[in-house]
Amino acid sequence: TGGLPGAGWDGKSRSIMDGKLIGEEVSFTPASGKRAHVAATRGREKKPSSTRVSLLTKFPPDGHRLCTAQISGDKMKGKFEGASFSLSKTIRKSPTLGQKPPPGAIVLFDGSHMKEWTGGSIHKKFATLMPEPNNLMSKRKFNNYTVHLELMLPYQPTYRSQDRGNSGFYQVHDYEIQVLDSFGMDGAHNECGGIYSHKGSDVNMCLPPLVWQTFDVEFTNAIVRDGGKIKNAVITVRQNGVVIHNKFEIPGRSKYGVRGGPQGVPGPFMLQNHREPLQFRNIWVLPHGPTPLLPVGQLKPPIAKKPAMKPVAPVSDAAKAMLGKWHIRFSNNGNKYVLNLKSDGTSHLARSGKAWDGVWVVKDGMLMVTNPHDAIWIKLMLKDGVYAGKNNFGSARLSRNEVPKF
Repeated sequence: TGGLPGAGWDGKSRSIMDGKLIGEEVSFTPASGKRAHVAATRGREKKPSSTRVSLLTKFPPDGHRLCTAQISGDKMKGKFEGASFSLSKTIRKSPTLGQKPPPGAIVLFDGSHMKEWTGGSIHKKFATLMPEPNNLMSKRKFNNYTVHLELMLPYQPTYRSQDRGNSGFYQVHDYEIQVLDSFGMDGAHNECGGIYSHKGSDVNMCLPPLVWQTFDVEFTNAIVRDGGKIKNAVITVRQNGVVIHNKFEIPGRSKYGVRGGPQGVPGPFMLQNHREPLQFRNIWVLPHGPTPLLPVGQLKPPIAKKPAMKPVAPVSDAAKAMLGKWHIRFSNNGNKYVLNLKSDGTSHLARSGKAWDGVWVVKDGMLMVTNPHDAIWIKLMLKDGVYAGKNNFGSARLSRNEVPKF
């Protein structure tokens, strides 16, 4: 087929196989049977069962070729349409990894401080930037520029689709470049490198998790005149050194997480908190125009500390009435959650495939639940068996019985 994506692949030929680990070897056979095609249909779009996953938006894909193979050590041997082949393991590395900022660039993060950002934290051990416990937002606002960013996706083999290393790299807080573990997938708009809700990558250049990857972006903001947009924003994106969007005109804002107000005005970068342990480093921007200044009076955020959480056993009758198992839903997704409020003041929030431990307290007629990734506030006024409230991402509903979707 010519080589790897972005390095010789013809863009058509592919082989989808089922793999099985046998001892220290992996055996692959041609994939067959019923498939759940969730690569581009996860979340709010025709959500299937999250326990099934396919790499593709349809099966079999165009260009599908039969292949069998075995991996032993760092070698793969097999047959492709009857012809024998042998491949050696290749670790790809972005040619722009570690790229130094050019003259005139603003260093947004070099591992030493967070004075250019609000939110998020620095990982104490690795000196990397993390979008935890909330979104990272640049203090300066930019308009037209070149930006370089390096990221590492987490390894989450038991998670699927939009639950694997999800984040977003927002340009002027209006247009999202999706960040996700999408290695080997189709490259849809909601997969790594996609312009979210507008365009998938020309070629999927996402590398496997736990390796450093790069985005190099040329961005020209939209132009607005007399209250109306007369020109769309234009973006060129290189992922791991390969162009995946070439001077693409973005027709409008991305669907989620964007700011209000008109397009075409300077805005900050945002690195989205999606409850995933991503790491970022070596971030710099070269403005195409005047250099934006830091806002006056911004306080320097602390380095890499998660919220201090000390459980306190419930004492009041109102607090004791909240003990036990609850069902909870949030407006930003369709998942069912179970919240367990324990007698020692600790909490356990769980859904299929994920769980978070934290603390809880009842104060001034409000239930407050916190964990390292989220905060939940529930007003203790029962209506039709349901308590209403919110979390960091939107509205929330709590009940002893199963809660309907928003």
